[in-house]
Amino acid sequence: MKELNMKVNPLYSEVDLSIQFHFEFEQGDSKIGEALVSTYSLAESSEMPRSTRGISYRKTSKCAVIDRFEVSNDSEKLCMSKLNHFLQVIGMKEVHTGYDLYREA
Repeated sequence: MKELNMKVNPLYSEVDLSIQFHFEFEQGDSKIGEALVSTYSLAESSEMPRSTRGISYRKTSKCAVIDRFEVSNDSEKLCMSKLNHFLQVIGMKEVHTGYDLYREA
């Protein structure tokens, strides 16, 4: 099996003030799927504002919502694993799906 590659294209949405990521999954020279993920900041109401050198800021957590995930062959688990790894690397505390992951084709 040829290695799976993932391309990431970041976008900014002024509609809902989120950063969106468009992912393309490729195996060899063939595109096998794509995904669209929106990310949001969640205010941590339980923590007090922090101060560094006189500048105050409130710590925020990040949340991701997988809006679309379509893969054409048996690589769904591998693609989802790569996607989740990327979201963890960029600091997403929570990951939710905005679609039915196991819908029937």
